[in-house]
Amino acid sequence: MREYEVTIIGNAQLSEEASKKLFKRYEDILCAEGGEILRRDEWGAKRMAFPINKQFRGKYVNYDLTALPVQLAEAERLMRIDDNILRYMSVKLGENIDVEARKKEIVKEQVEAEKAKEAEQEKARFSAKSRG
Repeated sequence: MREYEVTIIGNAQLSEEASKKLFKRYEDILCAEGGEILRRDEWGAKRMAFPINKQFRGKYVNYDLTALPVQLAEAERLMRIDDNILRYMSVKLGENIDVEARKKEIVKEQVEAEKAKEAEQEKARFSAKSRG
């Protein structure tokens, strides 16, 4: 198994249900034959720097996953011909990874990020109190 980071930009004009169905389709393809999604970050609808297919907004979803190269190639092939996928990008992060160890790493990273965010919020609250 290889580890990949995949970012997909979907059509923002789709309904919430259609959007979930669209991304679920590609998740199923990527997770076939033992692949696994380690982390899924839904970034929501964002304005793009330039229009793609006359669309100014897109729904962004980022995945950290393990998959076989065959599954990734198939998902990319289908994304190229799908009109509701505006752009996608996949990056190989590693080869022959230990999935369980990587899951623990990701959880640790998320905990550290939350602690840093809380510390930043506390710092902002403290500076606001000291000013006022």
